[in-house]
Amino acid sequence: MAIQKKIELETATLNTDPQAPIDFFNAVYGKYKTAEATSEGCVERFYNLAGRKIRLCFAGSALIPYLTPALSHLEIEAVANPELTVCLWDSESTHTAMLPPPWSKDCYHPKRGEIIGYNTDRIHTSFQWGSYALSLLDRDRNLGIYWISTVKQIPYWETGSPLRTIFNVWLNQREVQLVHAGAVGLPEGGVLLAGKGGSGKSTSALACLNSNLFYASDDYCLISPTPTPTVFSLYNTGKKNADDVERLPFLASAIRNRDRLDTEKALYFIHQTFPEKVINTFPIKAILIPRIAGTKDTTLEPTSSTSALTALAPSTMIQLPGTGKEACQMMKTVADRVPCYELRVGTEIEQIPQTIFQLLTQ
Repeated sequence: MAIQKKIELETATLNTDPQAPIDFFNAVYGKYKTAEATSEGCVERFYNLAGRKIRLCFAGSALIPYLTPALSHLEIEAVANPELTVCLWDSESTHTAMLPPPWSKDCYHPKRGEIIGYNTDRIHTSFQWGSYALSLLDRDRNLGIYWISTVKQIPYWETGSPLRTIFNVWLNQREVQLVHAGAVGLPEGGVLLAGKGGSGKSTSALACLNSNLFYASDDYCLISPTPTPTVFSLYNTGKKNADDVERLPFLASAIRNRDRLDTEKALYFIHQTFPEKVINTFPIKAILIPRIAGTKDTTLEPTSSTSALTALAPSTMIQLPGTGKEACQMMKTVADRVPCYELRVGTEIEQIPQTIFQLLTQ
């Protein structure tokens, strides 16, 4: 795919000391240990991501209210040997400054944030421009690090979908791909909603909360092609344009940033308000590509797996650092194995879940 080749060229590694990424990771990890010692110690949280047990280790509690609510539906009891550990800290609350970056300003990928010259088969290093946060992963040690200067810099969308980069890079090695897609359905099977912003993806997914269908995602979820195409919920949040929230009045009580809708999308924490509607996994029975039809009725029209991949892959690859040919292959495999349809979204909201339900139960 052209998008894949473009990203691979943009993230080509500059000539540098091959030890430099490891040395930088180890130095930042040392800073985390200092932050932990100078704060209230390590506060642990454990989660199940697509069957993998992970541990988040916070240096103090400042970041917890911002980075854990979106994952609350996946929280589990503590386990002795988690498969991945992510260490999280901020400089302000721990009084621990970050190291100055050992790279030049020309090394920042302009869109996805990878640090050119500091990404290898072992180490992933990226910088998130929206929050000015640094994410690192040592694949050999299954150890991640997330740093931000202050919680004041965490934007609402990061609260709704935290740690995307680390999760994406780590899970990709385990035949699980983080994708930019919605997912709704029933325990016996559901649909993946693929499309760029403005296509009706979020409206379609959130409308299903007022129906017999269950909700796994409206924006980001996990998929695996083996042994059969399967979706896994990652975040229990949803987002909606502020000028469009009245179309879903049953969700009004779930808006968590109502006082900031003049500058932010509405952010919903579904698990807090509708815990019985959140589903963690189901087999993928079809991929739907929402299109705003401008008509009253919502209808389905069969389409090709190529169209589904075109709706799914570009936005996923552009948004998620560390996404490459393996991700493309997983998305292609899923698209090739299930029926694909255009979901022509009408103005009568109730028809959206009805149409999906009929597809899944026919």
